[in-house]
Amino acid sequence: MIRSRTLARTLERTMRPNAESLMRDTVRVERVVGTVDELTGEAERAIVYEGPAKLQNQNQYESRPESGGHTYVVQRSLVHFPVGSFQMANGDLCTFVASLAPFIVGQQYRLTGEAPYKTYETAYRVYADQIVG
Repeated sequence: MIRSRTLARTLERTMRPNAESLMRDTVRVERVVGTVDELTGEAERAIVYEGPAKLQNQNQYESRPESGGHTYVVQRSLVHFPVGSFQMANGDLCTFVASLAPFIVGQQYRLTGEAPYKTYETAYRVYADQIVG
């Protein structure tokens, strides 16, 4: 029990702040909250989070799904968020609005799941797909 409390204090005081210090990009996460407009095809969205994050690519993962006779390339990445920042949902749209890396600004990713919550997490690491071709 003492070991668990010590780890929890270390997590709160050093590990999470260290992880968050690397989240130097700014993202906006939007969620569909209304119906799709039949005229424009646009869905009503609400901003559920705007703040720090980090884009991570551990290894290149891509797939080539086909839809409507068109084959496209989807690249999978990870987006890291601060623990407790928001309750993400599958399908949220994550847009990078500021970044230390100049070509990341404006990129959009579809979050493909909820944060894998665990007790001693230093960041929410969420898979995110981007259509790249």
